[in-house]
Amino acid sequence: FTLLSKAVMNEVDKLEGILEREIEECGDSAPSGKSIELRGSIKKVMADPKVIECLDRLEVQGEPVWGLSSSERDLIQMARQKVNDC
Repeated sequence: FTLLSKAVMNEVDKLEGILEREIEECGDSAPSGKSIELRGSIKKVMADPKVIECLDRLEVQGEPVWGLSSSERDLIQMARQKVNDC
């Protein structure tokens, strides 16, 4: 499960990096088609039922399960925040 989470978060980080560069180049006052597409892609990845199920299995009462490393716990918390933001 944590491998899936790492892969998803790596993909989202990559998309967010591209989005940031797009915003820097074009400005964010009038979103470009590409920036809208990137935001949609991020939302689609984070709202995927497999991602939600994975996070649900890695959390108990809103907190990461026992046995995860501190970096894995941080990853799970960051992933949940991104899901909630979508």
